[in-house]
Amino acid sequence: MAATGPVVGIDLGGTNTLACVLLPDGTVAGRSHRPTDAARGTAAVIDGLAEAAHAACREAGVTMDAIDTVGVAVCGAVDHAAGVVLATGALQWKDVPLAAELQNRLARPVVLENDVNAAAWGEYRLGAGRDSDGMIAAWVGTGIGSGIVLDARLFHGPRGTAGELGQMKADCTGGEPRILEAIASRTGMRTLVGERAGNHPGSTLLADCNHDLDAIGTKELASAFAAADPLAVEVIQFAGAVLGTALANAVTLLSIDTVVLGGGMTESLGDPWVELVRAGFERDVFPPQAAKWCRIVATRLHADAGLVGAAMIASDSVG
Repeated sequence: MAATGPVVGIDLGGTNTLACVLLPDGTVAGRSHRPTDAARGTAAVIDGLAEAAHAACREAGVTMDAIDTVGVAVCGAVDHAAGVVLATGALQWKDVPLAAELQNRLARPVVLENDVNAAAWGEYRLGAGRDSDGMIAAWVGTGIGSGIVLDARLFHGPRGTAGELGQMKADCTGGEPRILEAIASRTGMRTLVGERAGNHPGSTLLADCNHDLDAIGTKELASAFAAADPLAVEVIQFAGAVLGTALANAVTLLSIDTVVLGGGMTESLGDPWVELVRAGFERDVFPPQAAKWCRIVATRLHADAGLVGAAMIASDSVG
C-alpha cells in the first residue's frame, strides 16, 4: 500500500542536500537545494534537512502536516530497518540515528536508505527500469555503488549490505587483485591515467592538467575521450570492459533482465560509455542468450534518481 498524499524525498550528499515533494502520480511538485556543509556538525546538518523539506513544501504549496512520510537517501552505509546511518565518509558520521532525529524535527515518519539503493528504486518505479522484472543499478562517480531489485523488491540481503558491486575483485592482470571501484570509478580511472601515461607520450590529458592527477575530474576525462586522446581512450575502454564483466557476473548469478547505468561518469561519457560496458557484458555473460534479453541502459531520472527514489521508498512504506 502506497501513500495517498504527497511525500517528501531528501538526497543527503557530502556536498549538497536536495529535497522534493512528490505527488501520488509521480509528479515533483516542489524542490529545494542547499549546501550540506558537514563542517557545521551533525545537529546542524539535520536541521538543514528539516529546512530543505519545509522549503520544498513551500514551493509545492503544501504544509508539512499534509505530508504522509519522508524518505532520505544517504551517501553511506545505512541500517534501513533501524533508521541509523552506520557510516559515511563524506560526512564523517558513525551510528547516527537520523530517522529519529529528523522525525523529531518534522513530526512526520522518516525512512532512510542508501543513496544508490534509492536511485535503483527510483529508476525501477519511475525511470529506465520501469518495465523490468529484475534490475541492477550501477552508479559510477567518485566510487561505484549499486542497488538490486529482485521480485519487485529492493534487495538488502540478510545483513543489509547487498549491492556493493564496487567492492568486488575485478582485475588481477597487474599482480595484486583490484576491486572494481579502483578501476572503473572516476578515482580509479585517474589512477590508471598515471599508470599508463608512459604508453602515450603524445597524450594531452595530463599536460592539460599540469601533470597533476588530482586535477583530472569527470569533465577532463570526458573531454579527452571525446577528442580521441589515446590515453583517455585506453583508460576508459579498459574501465568500461571491466565494469561490463562485473555486471555480466552479477547477471549470470541473478538472472536479471535490466542494468541501469548512472552517476557522473555515465552522464558525462554518455552513449559511448554505455556501449563500452555493453561490449564487456556481452562477451562474458552466461548463458550467451542473456546478451539479448538483458538490457543495459542509461539512467532516465539522472540526478533526480536518488531524490525520487527516496520519496518512493517512503511512500511504499506507508501501511
